[in-house]
Amino acid sequence: MWGFGTFAPHAVCTRLDAVFFLWRAAGSPDMEGEFPFADVPFGDGDGHGQPLYWYADQAVLWAVENGVASGTTETTFSPDTPCTRGQIATFLY
Repeated sequence: MWGFGTFAPHAVCTRLDAVFFLWRAAGSPDMEGEFPFADVPFGDGDGHGQPLYWYADQAVLWAVENGVASGTTETTFSPDTPCTRGQIATFLY
């Protein structure tokens, strides 16, 4: 796991990493709406005191509401699944 300020150019980029990067680039907007995914850390950590991604739920909700990404099912986002180059290109498109 890498932290803020660490680039880690050879690390695998997950679905959550990709939408988190894009959400931050969009100015980290506050999102409101129904959050359908049970597999994304909500709020400021993962429920066990681990701040894996602060506001991951905001990034994922932003991506879904803006058509950047969708869930892998109606109730899962699969945040830890590695992204392929094609998937990241689709997110950017």
